Amino acid sequence: MFRYCISVFFVAMFFSQSFGVGGHCGTLQYAENLKNPQILARESYSAAKLSGTVRERKTKDNKFIIYYTENGEHAVKNPSYIDSLEKYLVQAYKLHKDSLKMKGIEGAKQTKFYEKTVPIGFYPVEVVDTGIAGYCDVYGLTFPPDTRALKKTQIAIENDFLSGKDCSIIKKGRPFISSINGDYSKKWDLALKVTVFHELYHSFQLTQFNIYKNSSFWLEASATGVEEIGAPEVNDYIGYLSDVFHNPGESINSLEKIQEYGYATLYLFLFSELGPNFDSVIWDYFSEYPEEKFAIHLARLANSLDMDAEDLFHKYASHIFYSGTNAEVSPYGKPFWDDMRYWPDWKMKTTAPKVLPAGTFDFIRTADAPSTDSVAIISPLKSGNSDSHFGWVLSRLLEKDFVLPVPFKDFIAYPNPWNPKRYSEIKFGPLPKNSSGVEIRSANGALLERIKGEPGNTLIWQPKKFPAPGILYYRTLPYGKNKVLMLEY
Repeated sequence: MFRYCISVFFVAMFFSQSFGVGGHCGTLQYAENLKNPQILARESYSAAKLSGTVRERKTKDNKFIIYYTENGEHAVKNPSYIDSLEKYLVQAYKLHKDSLKMKGIEGAKQTKFYEKTVPIGFYPVEVVDTGIAGYCDVYGLTFPPDTRALKKTQIAIENDFLSGKDCSIIKKGRPFISSINGDYSKKWDLALKVTVFHELYHSFQLTQFNIYKNSSFWLEASATGVEEIGAPEVNDYIGYLSDVFHNPGESINSLEKIQEYGYATLYLFLFSELGPNFDSVIWDYFSEYPEEKFAIHLARLANSLDMDAEDLFHKYASHIFYSGTNAEVSPYGKPFWDDMRYWPDWKMKTTAPKVLPAGTFDFIRTADAPSTDSVAIISPLKSGNSDSHFGWVLSRLLEKDFVLPVPFKDFIAYPNPWNPKRYSEIKFGPLPKNSSGVEIRSANGALLERIKGEPGNTLIWQPKKFPAPGILYYRTLPYGKNKVLMLEY
């Protein structure tokens, strides 16, 4: 039977003004163009054919090369623009790789617009007028210039945050407007920073996810959430929330494109609940099971942490209601994210759906428990000092109960062979009776690690320094026999 979670809360009803949104990310638009031969033919546009001397800048960490012009239609007009771009690329890479533990990026060999051959070991970033390039109101986009090498990508960044000449006449030269920050052509530093953190996260994602074959709302939801981690002073993501907050009951499995950005709040909740490395694990799952939905990958992660995925998703739904004016009456004390008082209020319905689709949460205003399909859990919440307003939050993450198959009964190491570049950790288990842990040694017998545990446990080894490729040995303590573990790169 499906598991549902329901909580009742007492709240005063207020609704905040909806937010408008200006520009957006063009990565998924490019992915759609890849699937359309006519549009793809139009993508043969080359900025190199236009006026402007192409310059280049290598970042101080020797990871990125920036291509830009100071004249012509793609000109960078502010002298500090490239300095800021370099700084934010270095900061974003450090966050994504070192703090969030994403796997890595692969740079394209030749850029799309300036047609530059990229030096080995560098990741290319082009500064162009995205409107002239065919992407109106686009802050930036991350994409593979060569469709035969989809993991090797580049970034294109808007040059002045003004609409290009190939956009509509009404939009020509119009500034990109943020409902949060105003005119981005004047506040270009804010727009540039948030764009770099967003687009570079796509660069990491696309080494593990084929955007030509598969799609997921989590591509934009997580990248938008990461904006807030890397550039918390910008708050651009808040402008996208109203499309979700004013339409509860929409499944994460069937969102409109603009709504995907609004689920940055789910990323921020999971970040606060599970820690900064949770999403690197989810993208590992996407890499291994690319056709499965985000909800299944979240359930896998929850299972590995001995958590129930439905309870986790319901906790998100229950906490997130207390946004906007409701943040002041939250029964949870400190909100899971400081910005919640600036988020819109949720819209509440008076009638519950007969069936709650998977990947959905909804807010129902009624004194009695709403009648819907197979309600399994009712959890009362209180809000404020008044008992005159009643509400219920309904949530359902999965189509059916998630049961992670247990592929092994005997004590083994898995995966085996083990590639640390693909999986940063290895598991041993389950520990048999009368065992107290596991011991790992090199081929010549040198002790690498002893990990203590109890019978039935699964133990995890994540060495700070990985051994050389070859054969390792592991055994249960105290008297187990050696077994072979193949280590490969």
